[in-house]
Amino acid sequence: MESEAIATMLREDRSAWDSLMEILEAHADGPLHAAGSPPWTSRDVYAHLARWMEHSTARLNAWLMDHRPLPPLEGTDDEINARWQEEDSRLTLEEARRRAQEAFERRLRAIQAVPSDRWDDPALEAIARADGSEHYAAHRIYVIAPDNVPGT
Repeated sequence: MESEAIATMLREDRSAWDSLMEILEAHADGPLHAAGSPPWTSRDVYAHLARWMEHSTARLNAWLMDHRPLPPLEGTDDEINARWQEEDSRLTLEEARRRAQEAFERRLRAIQAVPSDRWDDPALEAIARADGSEHYAAHRIYVIAPDNVPGT
């Protein structure tokens, strides 16, 4: 990946992150998702994203060290998310927000620190893109709130 593509990826990540944070802050109380979905709050989304960004940053660093993947997490994504949500349910909104923001910044710094000669590795690029703008945008779409519904 060329340096301009990396810069573009990071700009997209920042933009999607800021957009998601805006809606999470606007709806900091109560469930965010449609009936039938897990009753996640902004705190839960922040904690969820912090966990996944921490994991993908660890994967990036491990890959850079010796091209070895981390051991897979136990369970399906839904099982992992439910387990982490339960573990993080004691966090306050402020704690979860801080963890997510710190994980986001660590992720950006880790990507920026990748030596330019390493970016010819498609696996590294895939790891770097994990838990970036597409993940943030997906969570923004999941939020069911009056100011997030097109045409309202």
